[in-house]
Amino acid sequence: MSWIGAGIGALFGARGGVLTSIAGAVIGNWVEEKLKSGVREATGAAPRNQSAQGEYVLLAAIAAMLAKLAKADGRVTADEVAYCESVFGRLGLTGEKREYCIRIFRQAKDDATSIYDYAASFASAQPAQNIREIVYDILWDLACADGVVTSAEQDILARIVRPLRINAGLFAWQYQRRGLGGARASDPEPQQSDPYEVLGCPRTASDEVLKKAYREKAKSLHPDVLRAQGISEELLSKANEQMARLNAAWSEIRKARGI
Repeated sequence: MSWIGAGIGALFGARGGVLTSIAGAVIGNWVEEKLKSGVREATGAAPRNQSAQGEYVLLAAIAAMLAKLAKADGRVTADEVAYCESVFGRLGLTGEKREYCIRIFRQAKDDATSIYDYAASFASAQPAQNIREIVYDILWDLACADGVVTSAEQDILARIVRPLRINAGLFAWQYQRRGLGGARASDPEPQQSDPYEVLGCPRTASDEVLKKAYREKAKSLHPDVLRAQGISEELLSKANEQMARLNAAWSEIRKARGI
């Protein structure tokens, strides 16, 4: 890493481990290239405030884990690269942010860091579980892009919930939501998603505890709260899907308990 990369990497702090290292290195190399070419104003690519830094780490997580998932079968095809670039486009990323994600993707797909290491690093840098769940949803989008979720992709998506520190029941929920249940005899048959797990409460919790958990989770998915945590406007639609899952779980619990 250049001295510029090392300096910019320090902006992100140490919590993100390998993720903040690659983010800082990519931005550092990017800035250095533009300085050498005389485009000094382009140094604005380096995020200056905490909110911007959080967004760049989030984008680095998406790009790095997309790269590793795309390479689940041992190689990344031109079609997969094109698809991942289209993901950045569909997220509304343009200009420097799009270029940044593409650079992270290209660097991460061939490095020695595993997708699980990137996931654990991201979980350390991002304390908000709802944001980590949004990234998990994007990984599923890539796996489903060609209409077939391979066994290697399923294995990654099942295992990555632990280093991402998200609800293990999300794998079952995504699996069923995307129409994979019972698709092939060889497919794993996940357990049904537990609505209590969605709220993060045991089945023995009181009605009041459940109501409080629902309100707090619903508040955490509010657009203003997400923006303050570094979520860009382009990713807010994913929060709507998480809110739909939360509402469905709460509705199921209320019906069962007669609340």
